[in-house]
Amino acid sequence: MLIQNTIFYRPDWKWHNFLKYLINNLSKYNCLEKRISSEYSYKDSTYGSKKSKKNVNLSTWGVTHKKRIQFARAVCIDSPNYSVLNFLIIPNTIYNVPFFGVDFVSLPNSHLLVLDFQPSLKIENQYSNKLLEQLIKLKTRCHSSLPLAEKMSEDVARFFSPGLIWSKLPKEESSNFLIANQLYTSFKEYLTLYLEILFESQEANLELQKDLINGQNYYLKYRRDNDPARPMLSSLFGKEFTESLIKEVLFTT
Repeated sequence: MLIQNTIFYRPDWKWHNFLKYLINNLSKYNCLEKRISSEYSYKDSTYGSKKSKKNVNLSTWGVTHKKRIQFARAVCIDSPNYSVLNFLIIPNTIYNVPFFGVDFVSLPNSHLLVLDFQPSLKIENQYSNKLLEQLIKLKTRCHSSLPLAEKMSEDVARFFSPGLIWSKLPKEESSNFLIANQLYTSFKEYLTLYLEILFESQEANLELQKDLINGQNYYLKYRRDNDPARPMLSSLFGKEFTESLIKEVLFTT
């Protein structure tokens, strides 16, 4: 099923504008849609107790680019309790460019919001001073409205940049306003900047390309082994499907 024909393209899904913006902008760079196995491209299921069954839908969409992008994928979830947009761009390792990561998660009582250029190497080896200045400026503008969440543990923080947008909002009307306005604006700014950098980058030397391969593999393995969404996904779709989704789609190239 085409994701454009699902609930994820309709206004009643919380992140529909974000998803549309992603898809439209990647198409401008001549990205090619990647065929994803039907078991992951669309799935509907039920969860909860026998007396209180709830419906849940999942859709996965992905693209590649002949030179710049190994794999970019969006995983979307809609249910009465959970609404998720998880997006990751894995750049080609001939370019010294970080990942682009989005994790917007609406839980029963809160929204968890993560947006970043996620490093595959040490910060000083992957980010120019100019890029760091641009990111920090965008982050500061975003967090002037959006509250900054509690500090991450060092084990997790090493996979994020100084430009990380990281917020936790209560489920209330004022949060919906912040998401629809400030977060959406920042999301567009981050994606636009990322795609400009990715498609303007020069090829790295062979030694650096080896480091980029190792760095990406390390990050993807860490995410496969430690994905914080695992308990939520397992409760919605079962352990077997969750493990398969994580290993075959979410963190693979």
